[in-house]
Formats: sequence, structure tokens, C-alpha cells
Amino acid sequence: MEFKAPPHYQSMIGITALFYALTGIHKPWVMLFYNAFLHASAGVILFYLLTLFEVSKKYALIFSALFVVFPTSLTWVSQIHKDGLYILGIYSTFLAIALAFSKNIFQNLLAILFGALSVISFLIVGREYSLKIFYYFHGFTVLVAFIIIVFQLFRKNKEKGLQYLRTLSVAFLIFLFFGYLQPTQQPAQQPAQQPAQQPAQQPQQLQWFWNPWIPDKAEYLFYQLAYWRNEVWTKHLAGHAGGIDEDMRFYSVSDFLEYTPRAFVVGLFSPFPSFWFTKGSTTGGTIARYITPFESVYLYIAWILLPFALWKHRGKPWLWIILLISLGFIWFHTVAEPNIGPIVRKRYGYVMFLSALSYSVFLTEVFKRWKKS
Repeated sequence: MEFKAPPHYQSMIGITALFYALTGIHKPWVMLFYNAFLHASAGVILFYLLTLFEVSKKYALIFSALFVVFPTSLTWVSQIHKDGLYILGIYSTFLAIALAFSKNIFQNLLAILFGALSVISFLIVGREYSLKIFYYFHGFTVLVAFIIIVFQLFRKNKEKGLQYLRTLSVAFLIFLFFGYLQPTQQPAQQPAQQPAQQPAQQPQQLQWFWNPWIPDKAEYLFYQLAYWRNEVWTKHLAGHAGGIDEDMRFYSVSDFLEYTPRAFVVGLFSPFPSFWFTKGSTTGGTIARYITPFESVYLYIAWILLPFALWKHRGKPWLWIILLISLGFIWFHTVAEPNIGPIVRKRYGYVMFLSALSYSVFLTEVFKRWKKS
């Protein structure tokens, strides 16, 4: 019997092998420089994103630095891990969307560059769901730009109409990038002799109540998520320390909608105080439980300030798109992986952007008014 290592989802092994070959040093610590570069690059992009909100550069720098130094980030900076590249792709996408709405042609061109960088990041990192979900969000961005153009035409505002026409062109080009590189379903190798009564694809066995009012293609995405959560996670990944709501099952889109408020509570506020300063299953886990409370309090305060930041910059269409993406992925990761560890890791890029925005906008406004008085 011949064993073949599947090439899919093994990008970090290939990247590590490349660094081993280039340096001649076959030690995992060689990857520290690569991981640190990715993480610092994401921090630089976050800083630039914050400056687009006309906040003080001092505050933009402080809260970008917190993104870089928070202990949670050591999970992927100090190990061979995908999250550094994943977060770089997230922030590249955010910046691409923001610059697509810019009046500056050079920034529009930069948007295309960062859009391409985000596609490459998600492709290399091997998380196919991110390519698929961001593809739909970029389609939504195209739709938003088109609606704004129509609105400006009704108002007979030619100048703004032309500006958003550029936005539409850039957003559509990025949408095409993501569409072209969408993962294709690899046909699974079937056993030589398969009983006739056994279905070809296991997901068909999942009980699911289809909604006639939802397009089948859209509902099938929820169906796939339900199969992962109900079958794969429950049978192979559940039962570890940090599990939360693992007994929850989804059999329809309505089930997902009913769970949404709880998903946001878990995604935005976990780990909860009952988890703080407790003993973990390992020494590292115990240390993490003594560190995360400070990060949690930082986020709790940020969520209080976030409505002010959103209201202050409510006229930026791209902010609402980025907010929708952030909340969408926080919801997705909470539902797909009901364990505090993966949730905290994979939400990091989204919550650190929203929290940095909250603090920097609020402090900029407070000190601006204080100076005036």
C-alpha cells in the first residue's frame, strides 16, 4: 500500500521547507523571522487604515502597536502557524476596499495591488472558506458602488458619479481576482468496490429542512456549515478544554439565525470572566488564562466606544462594508469552531481592527475638544 501526503492545506510545511533549504538551518526557530515579518506588516497596514479615519497618528501608532504586542499573537508568531498570513490577507482586503473608495487615482491603483495581495495570502494559507466568503463580500462591494452611482445620477452629481465609477471598476476587478482563484472541488477517490446502497457523498445524510424562500446556492452554504458543525466537529474535534456550546445543532437556516445573538456574545466577549484566572490543562494554558482577562477588558471597553466611532464616520461606505465583513467572520468562526482557543485566534484580526478604531477615534475627538476648550 502506497502512502501519499495530500498537498492541500499544507502550505506552512512547504514554506518551512523553503526556509530550511535557504538557510541550511533545520530548526523551527528559523520561522520566527518570517512570522514576525508577516505580523509586523499587518500592523503597518492597520496603522495606515487608521490614518484614513483622520485620527491622530500618535493614537494610530499606539493601537497598531497593541495589535503587534498583545500576548495572543504569540500563538502564531512563535509557532509554525497560518494565522499570521491569514491576518495579513484580512488587512490587505480591508485596505483594498477602503482605497477603492478614495478620490485619489494612485490610491485606487494601490487598492488593486492590495486586493491581489489578499487573494495570494488566502490562497497560500489554504483556508478555502476565506476565499469563498470574501468573494461574496467583494460582490457586495460592487453592488454598493453601483447603487451609489445610481443615487448620484438621480441627484445629477456628475463628479461623484465618476468617482464612484472608478470605485466600481476597482471593486469589480478585485471581485474577478477572487472569482478566478475560487477553489475547485476536487473529486474524491472512490474505493475500488463501494456498496450500491452507500451514498457517494456523506453530507447527503445530514438532516436538513430546506427553506423554499432562500436560493438553493445560498442555502447550500449554510448546509455545508451545518454538516461541518453537526458531524465533523462533533465526532472528531469536540470534547477538548475550552469548548463552548458544542451541544448546539443546526438543521435549518432558522437555527443559525436563532443562534446569531449568542454567537456574537461568544465571538465578541469570550473568554468570559468565569474562565479568567483558572487553571488550564497545561502550564501554557494556565498562563494564557491569567493573561487573557486584560485583553478581554480592553475589548469590552472598545465595544462601548465603537458606536461613537461608527457614528463619527458614518459617511464612509467602505467602513460599513468592513464592519459587515468583520461581524460576518466573527459569527462564522464562532459557529464553525465552538472552542475558545480557535475563536480567540481567528477573530483577532477583526476585533483588533474594530477596537483600534474605537479607541483612536474616541481619543482623537476627546483631545480635540479638550484643546478647543
